[in-house]
Amino acid sequence: MVIRVYDSGYRGECRKEEYEQIDCASWLQFNHPDRWPLVFHVANETKANAHYMQKRQKMGVSPGVADIIDFGLVRGAFEMKRLDKSQCSVSKDQRAFLTATNETGGFAAICYGFEQFKLAYADYLVFVAKNS
Repeated sequence: MVIRVYDSGYRGECRKEEYEQIDCASWLQFNHPDRWPLVFHVANETKANAHYMQKRQKMGVSPGVADIIDFGLVRGAFEMKRLDKSQCSVSKDQRAFLTATNETGGFAAICYGFEQFKLAYADYLVFVAKNS
């Protein structure tokens, strides 16, 4: 198994990652209400003073946690990125989290944009059906 990458190949002007993620969350809530209670986002993008960041680390906040996590019977971790791959990057911590998800039997994906997330989530549901 590997980290799956969903990239349409689009290069050009595109929205920020946060707007792609908002669309994903809305789509999940509307189209998969049965799964929605176990889907969540960990807000890791916080920028604050060193004291607060140390406190978050002591509380268990880990760098690299995927943007959207489905904590159903089979875990799904989806790292959201901008539609244009050249305008963003996947960090070492993000790759490590996705690799760990994959190596422990979960579904790990990098999604470049909302439409690619929908394709990844469809593949995830097939993965769940085969592995649960």
